[in-house]
Amino acid sequence: MGRDRDPFDRALTALRARLVRSGPLQGAPLLVTTLAGELGVSPTPVREALAWLAGEGVIARRAGGYAAHLHDRQSLARLYALAGLLADAALAEAPLEGAARAHLVVPGGDALAELFAEPASILDAVLARIQAQLEPFRAAEDSVLGVTDRTGIAKTVTEVTWSDEGRRALRAQVRRYYRRRARHAGDILGRALGLTAL
Repeated sequence: MGRDRDPFDRALTALRARLVRSGPLQGAPLLVTTLAGELGVSPTPVREALAWLAGEGVIARRAGGYAAHLHDRQSLARLYALAGLLADAALAEAPLEGAARAHLVVPGGDALAELFAEPASILDAVLARIQAQLEPFRAAEDSVLGVTDRTGIAKTVTEVTWSDEGRRALRAQVRRYYRRRARHAGDILGRALGLTAL
């Protein structure tokens, strides 16, 4: 077996996957030596990957290291509001061309795949990062709010004519989707943490 030529890339990919799929880690420390051992790389690429993720705002730099973000109702509501603004701007910027970019506006697929996909614009790239930060809350969203609005938007995307009227209707539907999640952020967070209420 040859030498691992890009341990940084491997560490970054593995850490992204862990953060996207782990559920909310609520301020848990991300220890370089522990992660390096789990990933089978030296501490240097893990430290570099954590610095990269902190630069993207996916994790936080703390005194002495890195940690997952600690969410409360307000911070989660702000994250949903930001996703809503970005999704609305993405819809205003260009047509979705069928379902090709619909998963960015309202995720239904693999958020991690979106992070590594070639973005159509910088707006798509930023929206993919925000969607990845929200991914640990998806199961709780579905539990609290159901999937009707998400499936409704997916259906609208496949049926909409890209007239001004069709685009306005879809944008209104997407804005409602994110406003609803922002309003229920406390319930979503509580469900994600396994609590009945915050």
